[in-house]
Amino acid sequence: MKRKDIKMMKSMKLLVSLLLIGSFAQAQTFFSNVLLESISYSNARAHALGGVAMAEWGHPSAVTSNPALGGGMTGFTFGLTSKGIHLRERRSFPVQDTFGDFLTDNDYVHNRYWILDGGFVAGYGQKSWSVMVGYNPVNNLNYTYKEEIRTATYDYNRDPLVGYHNVSFSGMVNGLSVGGAWNPQQAKWLNLGVSATKLMGKNIERGFGVTVLDRPDDRLASDTTTFSLIESDFQGGVDIRLGTVISLSDRHAFHLAYTFSGDEEFEYPGVIALMDTTLMMPAYHVDHSVHKQTVKRPNTLSMGYRYIPENILKTEIFVQTDLTFWNDLRFEYQGEDTTTFNPDWDNTWAFKTGVEHVFSSGIPIRLGWSYTKSPIRNELHQSKIHFGTGYHIERLILDLNVSWYESIYHYNDLFPIEGEVRVSRDKVREAGVQVMATMTYSL
Repeated sequence: MKRKDIKMMKSMKLLVSLLLIGSFAQAQTFFSNVLLESISYSNARAHALGGVAMAEWGHPSAVTSNPALGGGMTGFTFGLTSKGIHLRERRSFPVQDTFGDFLTDNDYVHNRYWILDGGFVAGYGQKSWSVMVGYNPVNNLNYTYKEEIRTATYDYNRDPLVGYHNVSFSGMVNGLSVGGAWNPQQAKWLNLGVSATKLMGKNIERGFGVTVLDRPDDRLASDTTTFSLIESDFQGGVDIRLGTVISLSDRHAFHLAYTFSGDEEFEYPGVIALMDTTLMMPAYHVDHSVHKQTVKRPNTLSMGYRYIPENILKTEIFVQTDLTFWNDLRFEYQGEDTTTFNPDWDNTWAFKTGVEHVFSSGIPIRLGWSYTKSPIRNELHQSKIHFGTGYHIERLILDLNVSWYESIYHYNDLFPIEGEVRVSRDKVREAGVQVMATMTYSL
């Protein structure tokens, strides 16, 4: 075998290994089953630059962000993306001395987990038009909470395990997307695009309750086992996405996209979300009488800009802002009676920016930052730091991204014990590290 072929095989093995490493991830927060907006499944380059859509110019993954960006594609292009978040969640309550002074935070539960997701896109483009297809996650519903409950005895086992407090949400809402872009001959500076995403759910289960092991204990929130996983069938609507790109010159370009989000329906959800009036935040309740949950999801407006400075080595600067219309969010529960959950949240903005610089070796370095306002509470606003790079092997491109965030907010005890008094709400610390890889091959 020739030395060049051996080198190529080694490089291919390295790329596949890196892609698989990036695959063992993806998790969501406690509110993953409430915040069901339409999320574009961007590639790793776009995420490394803060999640900006303009970074997907000429890539078929634009079918889920702004389909007009697919107008820069020529020939066949295939993309495989693997993404995830390693999530750590700690819940604690304050410990006070006999004088009521604060001593420390007592951690009573610490959960860590990884969850996998991934997607595939393909596209074909000519001089003035392109078409794209993709199958990608839209809403990741996974969340895991497991609190060990132990009691005190005076036998040889001083700290026996008597049960668990459990919250388990699992499942994925995926989307099958098709779209196209068009560049009018009379307006070379303009690209127009449209795409549609059919929502499809699978493996959706919810459980919220107590598991008693041997015998009841006053430290458990229930004397009997109440936890069980309930499987839910899913029926989804269609997301419609309209986009445009305006190129003022080779160095300046703007993009605009609007997403009309389709409804989602869950049959026999088992666990539903309602407003906790003491917190003014969503809280989950077990209700087996509900046979259908319908979610009217919020629409999204996205606007972005790309600037290429006059450098000897190529540099690109991106900025973007997204507006999510949370005021449109509605939950309807059909059972013995029909009830609604209308959070009446304010619409929120997200801000994203990133810089890419390509060295003389051809290896890029990417830095990004994003800030997303939460509709629920100011404590839940999220700031993320993004890093990334890429590697080319002839027609094959590997893009890598690592992002990090951390947030702290306050929430009630999920499983209050009768007679127990907390001087304040629990403190929830959440941190996530996102690992992402995209492999793109062009013909």
